[in-house]
Amino acid sequence: MKIKVIDAICGAGKTSYAIQMMNENTKVKSIGLETGILYRSNKKYIYVTPFLDEVTRVINDTKAIFSEPNVKYRGSKLEHLKFLIENGESIVMTHVLFSMLDEETLDDIRNEGYTLIMDEVANVLEQLITTSNDINYLLKLNAISIEEKGKVRWIDDEYNKNLNNSFDYLRDLADTDNLYIYNEQAMFWTMNVKAFTSFEEVYILTYLFDGQIQKYYYDLHEVEYEKYSVKYENNKYHLINYDSKADKREEVAKLLNIYEDYQHETGRKSTLNSNYDDFRLNVNTDFYLSTTWFNKAQECNTKRLNKNLYNYFRTQVPTKNENIFWTTKKQYASILKNAKTKFNKKDDRTKDNFISLNIRATNNYSHCTATAYVYNRFMNPMEKGFFEVRGIEVNENLLAVSDLVQFLFRGCIRNGEVMNCYIPSSRMRNLLYKWMNYEI
Repeated sequence: MKIKVIDAICGAGKTSYAIQMMNENTKVKSIGLETGILYRSNKKYIYVTPFLDEVTRVINDTKAIFSEPNVKYRGSKLEHLKFLIENGESIVMTHVLFSMLDEETLDDIRNEGYTLIMDEVANVLEQLITTSNDINYLLKLNAISIEEKGKVRWIDDEYNKNLNNSFDYLRDLADTDNLYIYNEQAMFWTMNVKAFTSFEEVYILTYLFDGQIQKYYYDLHEVEYEKYSVKYENNKYHLINYDSKADKREEVAKLLNIYEDYQHETGRKSTLNSNYDDFRLNVNTDFYLSTTWFNKAQECNTKRLNKNLYNYFRTQVPTKNENIFWTTKKQYASILKNAKTKFNKKDDRTKDNFISLNIRATNNYSHCTATAYVYNRFMNPMEKGFFEVRGIEVNENLLAVSDLVQFLFRGCIRNGEVMNCYIPSSRMRNLLYKWMNYEI
């Protein structure tokens, strides 16, 4: 079984194709005066989506009956999910619930012959809170052994007596084949690969998959996949061999009014960018606004950046706050908030215009006409090393531009309207231009 990755730009029709496919596999079961038309699906589906409002869309737009796990069943959505799978019902759920599937439930999925449709990639890798001292301690006690590809095996039968239960969570992950090590420095949880191989068919709906961690995870586990684009023709969505030109990026480029590092009238460098002094002094700006830069930034730098954000939305592109959305790494948002870029420290997004860096699959900001992406995206060094030490090549630039494009598509460009963009990292802007020209 090869996983089908539908790699298409936002608005191309990935979800519409999936709904069309499910409806084509649904037949009329019966027609009654009281019941109306009842449908029967030829296949059993599990549809996974990031947001609850998408759950509602799938339920409303498909003919087949989809069940949504409910906490009222024995007080647990997970228990209800297991019950629905045992009964072979089609199910729609969030990514969070999908990540909780245990081995027994995955075996039930295999036995029932389910098809998986996953809207956006899953969180398949997570660094655990451990230290190199913890790892060395466990190795010296012969509590763990390191197997092929760095998989951790728990071998201490006397664990409870020796370690006072302080590493219970690591033992449990090792026992379910979900624990991996990197250079005796860090440990990682990985999603059980059976979460994908237990299905008869798998469809992943995403964009720029080659830059996603899930792609490298598939390479790690030698999971085969094929990429497709979506084409709408003769009133129907079709899968075609992957073609980046199907993105029509040149049309997206026309909708992005990107603020640059120069003044159009004079061609001089603009003081609106916080890296103005770096340019004058010929300092390498490739890492400007990265996590490392923020961690080391002086107060004068962050104050300048804050002021620039305000000036951009106040004078360069005067915009009402309700028509602005912006982002940075969340831990730095409080030092950049101002009268234009709002941030609620209690995470009440109804009281600000801040959104998460990695937000996907939401239309809540499609009315916004101006945005700021205040970050320079690099892969977590530990995650990067985790894959590279296993011979898996990662593409940091594609990962960065993938996140940026996904972010920009939250705004009004998804409606075909022009949007003003402030992207103060020159590296991120250049990657965006390369993407526009099909160079990445």
